[in-house]
Amino acid sequence: GVLAERRLRRAAGEVETIAVTALRARIGDLHGDRRLGTLAERVAAGELDPYAAADELVAGVTAG
Repeated sequence: GVLAERRLRRAAGEVETIAVTALRARIGDLHGDRRLGTLAERVAAGELDPYAAADELVAGVTAG
């Protein structure tokens, strides 16, 4: 019923919050990250689109 739906939404929100917090902790400050600079150069040169660059950056951060 309604209570079960609320409980499920609350649990999903809690899991999402924990996951996002963990990702932010792993990412840290990307401004000094050499990978960001390299990817930005490739985007500026038209070698890579920004979405693909972001995917590469996220994959590199979450793989470690």
